[in-house]
Order: sequence, then C-alpha cells, then structure tokens
Amino acid sequence: MSVDFYGERKSAGQRAALRLNITPQPKAERAREPVTRSRGLVRGQFPSTKMKRMIAWESQLEQKACYHFEFSPAVATFREQPQTFYLPSAQGMSRYTPDFELTFNSGEICFVEVKPLAKLHSPQVLYRLQAASQFLTEKGCHFIVLTEEELNFPTRIRNFSILRPYLRFEIPAHISVQAKAWVTDTGNQTFEALSHLFAFHSTAFALLAQLHIGFDFDKPLSNTSRLFTSSIGEHRDDTCLFAYRTGPDFEPCSVPPHSHA
Repeated sequence: MSVDFYGERKSAGQRAALRLNITPQPKAERAREPVTRSRGLVRGQFPSTKMKRMIAWESQLEQKACYHFEFSPAVATFREQPQTFYLPSAQGMSRYTPDFELTFNSGEICFVEVKPLAKLHSPQVLYRLQAASQFLTEKGCHFIVLTEEELNFPTRIRNFSILRPYLRFEIPAHISVQAKAWVTDTGNQTFEALSHLFAFHSTAFALLAQLHIGFDFDKPLSNTSRLFTSSIGEHRDDTCLFAYRTGPDFEPCSVPPHSHA
C-alpha cells in the first residue's frame, strides 16, 4: 500500500486545502443493494472503538463512511449529525446539518456530507453543497463530500468488519518491531505465517487492523494473503484510507492508481 501521495485540491480559496496522505484507491463497485423508497430507509449503529460508543448512521453509504473514518489514522475523532447551521438561500436562511464532523490529528475540523453520486447532478443539491462549503470554509473549517465512488468497496468493507474488533487490542512496541523486521527480512510472507509466528490469530489480526503490517485491503483477507511492511511510517498521523470531493465543483480529488507490490 503506497501512501506517499498527498490528495490536494483548492477548496474555495479562503484557506489551505486539506493535505491528507490518501492511499491508492481502486475503482468503486456498483452498489448491489440500493435503498429505494419502497423499501424504506436503512438505519443502524456502528460500534466505534475509536470513539468508544455507538455511532448512528442513516444509510448504507454512511455506514461505509464510518468504517473508513474508524480505520484512517488521520481521523482522530468523528461524530454524526454534529450541529445545525443556517445557510443563505433564495428563500432567506435554511437549516443545514452535515452528516459527520471529523477532527484530524492536525487539529483541523472537517464537515462531511454523504450523498449518492446521482444527487450531485441536481442543481438544487449542488447549490446547497456549494453554500455549505463556502459558509464552513469562511469559518475556518473544511467541507468534503463522499459518494459511492469513494465508499463502495465491498471487499474492503468486509475486511474492515473482520478486523474492527482487533482495533482495541494493545500491541506492545516490541511486537510491532519484531513483526516488521520479520516481514522485511523474510519477504513474501502470508497471514497464516504471521499467525504462527505469534501463536495467536488475534495478534496477527491486530497487527493488520492497526496498520503495523500491510496487506491489500481490497482483496479478501485469508490465510494466503500476502503481507508487506507498511509504508505509512512518518506519515501515519495524516494517512487517510478514503478519497473525497471538495467544492466548488465536487469532482473527485486525484489519487494514485491502485497497485500493491
């Protein structure tokens, strides 16, 4: 997983753009379980180890966003439906509540709107997002939009769900050092071999979940999964596992192609 790239786009010109270490992203898959009006809204709660509480989500895309926030080292904290703002509109002032608020390790605040991509083609929706972006940027915050193109990676989400319980495991520094040295020195090792090295699958899972050891999140995790030394290193605190969109056009930010050695 190469993470030596910074995804950067100018927001609205009022402040510096986000500088996050975005990992390579594959092409998103088409959602196989769309939510329709006839089937109703899908709601649930995400058990966050990072936040030590349940995070409410109101769509499958929001649930997938929670997984990405949970596993991205750059995200120090996140919360849902954080606060309501009043934005200027043709009718005067309108209420707007972002879906999430992120606090990065840098201390920067970023508000997030999660929307199906098709809705970005609506002039009314785009106008509202642009108004939110300008309003929040003027207040010194960032504003990003996430769609299925940034979130819909079923294999990655499945791997996140397998590894999530192991985020709470404490990895002693000497275990991390030993595992990294073993992968570097031996090369071409598998998850099964890592499990045998420490005698416990839980230790191996925790090393992967907490990004001490790298593997391809976009391939199914199995005993034969190939491992490599995580290249996050000094960029860990600003490493982000998701791409995003910023105003005024809300086109995708550029990210490196998805490739793993």
